[in-house]
Amino acid sequence: MDPKNKLFRVALIFIPILFVIGVILNSFMFYAKIRFSAGDWGSELLSIAIIALVLYVAFNYPRFESISITQKLRLSLFFVVTIYGVGLLMTLVTQPVFFTPRYSGSYVLRAYTWSGVIVAHVIGFVAVLSLGSCLRILQTLIFYRRKKNTATFFHLFLLFGALTALSTAITGRPLKYDPSSNHIITFNLLVITTIFLLINAGRVTWVTVLNRRQKFLTFIGGLVFTLISAGLLGAEIGGGATYADMVYSYSRTAGSFLFLMTVFVFVYSISTTINTLLHLPTAAIYDKKVREINSIYSLSRTINSLFDVEKIVVSVTELVCDATGANACWLELANTKNPAFRTHFDFAAVRQREPFQVHFLEVSFRKFLSKHENARLIPSNDQHHHYYLTEPTDWIINNKQPILINQVKRDKRTKDLKRTPIESLIGVPLITSDGMLGIIFAVKSTSFGFDQDDIAIISALANQTTVAIENTRLVKESLEKERLAEELRIAHDVQMKLIPQEIPDIRHDLSKMTLDIGATTVPANEVGGDYYDFVRLADWRCGIAVADVSGKGTSAAFYMAEIKGIIQALAGIYSAPKDLLIAVNDVLFGTIDRKSFITLLYADVDISKSELRFARAGHCPLLHMRDGVKTYIQPNGIGLGLDKGNLFRQAIEEKTIRIDDRDVFVMYSDGLVEARNAKDEEYGEERLSKCLDGVEHLPAGVIKDKIIADVKRFVGSAKTHDDLTCVVFRLADLQKQVVPVAPVTEAETGEITAVRRV
Repeated sequence: MDPKNKLFRVALIFIPILFVIGVILNSFMFYAKIRFSAGDWGSELLSIAIIALVLYVAFNYPRFESISITQKLRLSLFFVVTIYGVGLLMTLVTQPVFFTPRYSGSYVLRAYTWSGVIVAHVIGFVAVLSLGSCLRILQTLIFYRRKKNTATFFHLFLLFGALTALSTAITGRPLKYDPSSNHIITFNLLVITTIFLLINAGRVTWVTVLNRRQKFLTFIGGLVFTLISAGLLGAEIGGGATYADMVYSYSRTAGSFLFLMTVFVFVYSISTTINTLLHLPTAAIYDKKVREINSIYSLSRTINSLFDVEKIVVSVTELVCDATGANACWLELANTKNPAFRTHFDFAAVRQREPFQVHFLEVSFRKFLSKHENARLIPSNDQHHHYYLTEPTDWIINNKQPILINQVKRDKRTKDLKRTPIESLIGVPLITSDGMLGIIFAVKSTSFGFDQDDIAIISALANQTTVAIENTRLVKESLEKERLAEELRIAHDVQMKLIPQEIPDIRHDLSKMTLDIGATTVPANEVGGDYYDFVRLADWRCGIAVADVSGKGTSAAFYMAEIKGIIQALAGIYSAPKDLLIAVNDVLFGTIDRKSFITLLYADVDISKSELRFARAGHCPLLHMRDGVKTYIQPNGIGLGLDKGNLFRQAIEEKTIRIDDRDVFVMYSDGLVEARNAKDEEYGEERLSKCLDGVEHLPAGVIKDKIIADVKRFVGSAKTHDDLTCVVFRLADLQKQVVPVAPVTEAETGEITAVRRV
């Protein structure tokens, strides 16, 4: 347990115990009809101990520090009124009687009955409790926005107040502002205490932070405090005794505490009342500043919690009305990045306070945007408002500055508002680094309704709104980019699954020939437009297709999936490549977008006949190499999807080649021969041919890797702009011994290790 808290609880326990002991002691002296100095001093010491413990508890009670100013004032008034209430109740019930003792040196009333003893003790005890708590509350008010010497002056007041009370206890004379009634030392201490009391009573800076209603209530409360504190000193409540007499009868120290605290409360109440009265005329200005600050804070909180443009624009119109007291406020957002005319602005939100109504705002209402009664969304296609405020809007556009018109009916710029209840108007632009985002308008039904402070607060709200709208748009753009990236990633995965997962193993047992194939594709983006495929056909035949879909992205992936399905379905039906491409075009033309097309090279390799037939639909030529001679074979043909049928049929041409194991064929996309390096040089067919020098003896897969490595080496650090596809195939004699070939190293292949390779 915290030692401080433990002491606090011990003090709370001992306060009532000491009070009961004091009651018993004084009751004994009353019934015994004896007075002895030890008994008096014992009673006095008990009251001093009670006062000390009460002050310790009050000054260590954290609740008094944390409550609001108005709560402190109400609680102080409650404590003071409690003394009155308890005193009146006790005297009415017990009817106590007090008298002035005749023995020498007595200046304090004594109880004539035992009930007087009890009443004096209860009133004195309640006064100590209430005024001790009241002193702590006053200390928190005095320390509000404390200065360097505030604590020193307050502690000096407590010190000299305690010395004054102790002097009173010793001399036995009640405190009075009369030198003849007090001992000279007591009076001097009282004067010094009063000086520090007056210094502390002037610390009422907390009055400035009260709003107009609170200031008015504080002024009334100050008057009540003044009357009650005066009554505690002089009002007689029964038995010929005042409150002060009864407390003095309980204890001279408690009586002095009551006297000093009552004077302190009296003076502090007068100081508070005067200061509150002086600040009442400026309370409205303070209230307005508070509303402005609260509006900015509310908008900041809204901005931090919302990424919804519609809710933000509605909030700002409400806050502008609250902060400036405007009868109506609306926000117009520009429908272009750099608006130049009135017609470039659309309504975003409007707020009107009943019964104020503007007809060109009313006729545009369509639907409520939120639960707020007057917050409404205006569709951007409503142009009715464009007939009004043309000149003020153009002025704001040209000057990028707020406009203030306090006599709308007399200003030529607002002549179109003469039949409206608008008398004063403010327009503030929403400026971004790219231009003007919009304009906030606020209007009032009184002339000179706005001032420069209103422009400042609306400008502050406009700046925050601009940032909020821009941030919201950036967040939405970022989310949209993330969504598109995710879609592209999924499309890329789908596209990769469309590429054959393995090379078909086709061999002819009689001729001992097999088809050796190497193939790869490298998309330039997440989703490319290149495609290759193999179709296993009857009679030791294999169809090989290489295609290039115009465009990139998800649409290319969809067309790729479509062309794969068509070829796989029709390749077994049409044995001639030309017929197959015509059939594919007939099917594809009805589904493909008119802005898109597909180029395709299809080859039918017949191992049993050592024959190659192929046709080209606008695709790159077939590269044929035999005995070191390279030939680009380019039969006629146009792209798939460009013509409905007749022109395509007339243009398509089929070629047939007799092949053996000396032949090497390369099918590729335009991304391979059109690849460019940092000098913007094109790779070209010549480099491709040169790359194939001396590769006749190599397997198709190794030839393919050498081609890709050569292209990558040529491109270097330049950005790849197109997909790259390469399919190499040749006939291989199974009876010939396979010559070991060193694989293409990672350095030679460059980045091809990161792409799909089959």
